[in-house]
Amino acid sequence: MSEPSPHALRVLVVDDDPEGARSLSELFRCYGCATAVAYSGRVGLRLLKLFKPELVFVDFDMPDMNGLEVVSEAKLIDAEAGRHVMYVCLTGGGPEITDESAGAAGFNRLLYKPLKVTDLLAVLLTARPGNFVAGSNAPAIRPARPTYGDRTPRH
Repeated sequence: MSEPSPHALRVLVVDDDPEGARSLSELFRCYGCATAVAYSGRVGLRLLKLFKPELVFVDFDMPDMNGLEVVSEAKLIDAEAGRHVMYVCLTGGGPEITDESAGAAGFNRLLYKPLKVTDLLAVLLTARPGNFVAGSNAPAIRPARPTYGDRTPRH
């Protein structure tokens, strides 16, 4: 896979599940995004300063810091740097967090696990309307596999 454009949408994934975080990151890379991954809230906050993402996905339930704590500190970092960042809360559900409490905490969106690709792509389009890579041809949103008109087996 080629390197993302310097104008690519910068996406940070903060999740203590390494497999899930890497998978999410790879999906975004397939759509031309530049990505970084952190497996804890504290590392995510350090990467926020270094990577300077435009979009951040934060798992709600992590052992070192929960998503609300991460976003609370991240908003201070953003204000100090004069940046506007979009935050998405990822959760497995439960009474701990609702759309209202997520919004009050500073999240722009709440997504429930298991995640739907269409929801993730909708977030990408919200973060960067039109395309995910400014000034270039971004991959089109398309079905995962091509449709075939004639499904007659060929030998």
